[in-house]
Parts: sequence; structure tokens; C-alpha cells
Amino acid sequence: MEKLIKLVEKNKLANQPVDEFSMVIDDKQVVHGAIFVIKIEKKTFKLFIPEPHYKTIIEGETKPLIKTVLKHPEVMLFM
Repeated sequence: MEKLIKLVEKNKLANQPVDEFSMVIDDKQVVHGAIFVIKIEKKTFKLFIPEPHYKTIIEGETKPLIKTVLKHPEVMLFM
């Protein structure tokens, strides 16, 4: 996670919107959260925020900002 934060700061992307995100839904149509995809310097980072916490991110803004997703207390990084 520290590497991602340093890359965001280095490239001054904190105020850029997250262009790609998807809901995580199981076969019984239960929502488990959302995955936010951030691409920096030919690398792709996937950040997961579980249910119900992801709602504060996607309801407040049309496209959530990278800094909003990174600073969320429930965020988890998938590699």
C-alpha cells in the first residue's frame, strides 16, 4: 500500500477520479463491496472496500477521487 501511495504522490494523481470500479456480487445477488482500479506507470492496483463502507465512496461523488479511496479506513489492496 505504501508503494501505491508514493506513486500517487509522485505523479500528483490524488485529485484524479477513479475511472474504473466494479461491484462484487455473488451468485445469490448479494453485494460484498466494490473494487476500484487505479493504473499508474504501467501498473494496475486493485483496491477493495467491503459492504456497506463502499457506499460512502460512490454515493458522495460522481467518480470517486483516488485520495478518497486510498484514505478510506476499510480499504484493502489486491495484488
